Amino acid sequence: MTLALLFINVANGLVHGVDSSSEVSQDIFTKAKEEGFTKAILRGYQEACSQGGRVDPTFLPTYKSARAAGITSIDTYFFPCTGSGNKCKSFDVQVGEIVGSIKANNMDIGTIWVDIEADNVCNGWNYGAADNLKKAQDLINAIKATKYKYGIYSSPGEWGKIFGSRSVVLDNSAPLWFATYNNDQTLALPTPFGGWTTATGHQYTDMSASRKFNLNVFAY
Repeated sequence: MTLALLFINVANGLVHGVDSSSEVSQDIFTKAKEEGFTKAILRGYQEACSQGGRVDPTFLPTYKSARAAGITSIDTYFFPCTGSGNKCKSFDVQVGEIVGSIKANNMDIGTIWVDIEADNVCNGWNYGAADNLKKAQDLINAIKATKYKYGIYSSPGEWGKIFGSRSVVLDNSAPLWFATYNNDQTLALPTPFGGWTTATGHQYTDMSASRKFNLNVFAY
């Protein structure tokens, strides 16, 4: 990212952020901050389907590294355990675990982003489109009950695959952080989905110099 582009995005009300699903050192966060990335989104919960879901063991040490590097705008993303072939804990329990970890460790977390996507490891969200929507509604209700600020992370492709159509609405009143790897460092939503027409965050590439991060822009 060039310094000129950084200034343009700041003028346009955007902040650059990194997100990671693995442990990241203070030195790597320091370099990212020097390059203009002032926000971090850390995986706080992983599907861990053999365990029914768990707090990511790298969450706390990576949070501490980001804070030590001077990054104070920190969110987390919540990747729940789902799938009919897995013995997942209830969403109330899974959500309770991540919130409990945040509280127990006095972590200053801005937003909990609910990650709505499936992978080939645990074969999640395989209940069928209608039941996937019901399950997702239960998940959102569990998050709402905590009173924590939350948003939804997904992509047009994942949304259509999980819910049967990109037009299905889960909770378009929640902020959207979407993934479209087009290197467009704006919040433009080229393929609207889920009832959203605007977004709060855009994950624009999974390629970073450190190979530790995905790169994003967010509204202030």
